[in-house]
Amino acid sequence: MDVTTSTVVIEGATLDPTESSTYEFSDYTQRVIVATMILVIALLGIFGNTLVILAVLLSNKVRTATNAFVVNLSVADFLTCLVIPWNAVALLGREGLPVGVWVCSIIAVVQNATIGCSIFSLVAIALNRLLLITRPATTYHKVYTPKKIVIWLVLVWLVSLFISTLIPSFINISGFTYNKKYHTCGSTTSQASSRTYNTIVGGIIYPILLIIIIVCYVLIWRHLKRHYRRMATVHQEARQLTPSSIPTTTTVTISPAHMTSDDRIQSPATPSSVPAINSQVTRRQNDITKNMFYVVCAFMLCITPYAVVVMCGDSPARPYLFVLFIFNSCVNPVIYATKHRDFKTIFGCILRRNLAAVPEPSEFLKFLQRNMCCGTTEHRAVNINRT
Repeated sequence: MDVTTSTVVIEGATLDPTESSTYEFSDYTQRVIVATMILVIALLGIFGNTLVILAVLLSNKVRTATNAFVVNLSVADFLTCLVIPWNAVALLGREGLPVGVWVCSIIAVVQNATIGCSIFSLVAIALNRLLLITRPATTYHKVYTPKKIVIWLVLVWLVSLFISTLIPSFINISGFTYNKKYHTCGSTTSQASSRTYNTIVGGIIYPILLIIIIVCYVLIWRHLKRHYRRMATVHQEARQLTPSSIPTTTTVTISPAHMTSDDRIQSPATPSSVPAINSQVTRRQNDITKNMFYVVCAFMLCITPYAVVVMCGDSPARPYLFVLFIFNSCVNPVIYATKHRDFKTIFGCILRRNLAAVPEPSEFLKFLQRNMCCGTTEHRAVNINRT
């Protein structure tokens, strides 16, 4: 018996339906669902990342070296959330792309660059925290001077742009454009060069970055665990001392050359304060460990599934995994900002529009307050003159 193989013609190209290249995300109901989720993520991401950026603009209290990378992460995520709604526009078009293809091409490049910058910012934050917690403070301040921080941030963006624009040019990808299979803005999925690019990013670059992040946080956790044991031993020895054998103000000292930021915070101790300090060390270790767990899990859960499916080829799950992928831009402010006590306080002041309560106001906030006061005074004066 003869078996007849049917073919499907899409825009002049004859395709075999048994091949994965014939797949198309054509169900309009599903496209509406995915587009709605993208828009929700965009709104939440814009709101959350704006709060982070405003907090650093308004208060000197959160202007630290680590938070410089957090702000860079928020800027990248903010830009991602600004451009991803165009994917919703593309998904909702019933008869192809409702805007010019050049718009989709620009959006795809910007989207790739900002998402890449977000991932590299996560790596930079992991390295920064590793050096901050495990190395002496003198070493940390030598590496993270204001000028070097600027160089770090510039490198993060340059590497992201290199991966999103130059590598595709080197392997001769036709370009980022409207993907007709998935009705989104991105690279084509039918060319061998595009599959090579996806393999490089999803199978080589991403695993390397993920390993770096995991290794950094594992080393941080090991250091905190050892630090806790060391401090617990010191406190136990302090309890065994009799009041007559020690001065009134006994201090637990550690060599400055080997003292980390954690040691400086926890080092002063008297026998009467041992229980409180011991509890503080335990609470600090638990909080940092929990935050590390959230960071690694969120990063892996959001990005890994999409990286895997991109390497495997066309899949009906790819649009939904893309939504999970960009959700990382929305959840990052929660992990890196709202867990921080100072950020929480500043967020509350901003949301309640009580800028006068912002701790350690910056010069920018003082400038705003002066203008607001002057504007109010002038407005009242005008009203008095009119009456």
